[in-house]
Amino acid sequence: MAPTQRPTGQRPSCDLRIGGIRLTVQHIPYPVLALATGIAGSIGSALWLGR
Repeated sequence: MAPTQRPTGQRPSCDLRIGGIRLTVQHIPYPVLALATGIAGSIGSALWLGR
């Protein structure tokens, strides 16, 4: 069997496969990335300074 080739273009930033489910994200929107970074920073600082 010949390996399948991906068409030329941008590679996906996230390719998640669990069992028969496949999730491919081509481009992460900047507002979602900023929100995730803000939440992670808040949680990290609360854990760090809460000691």
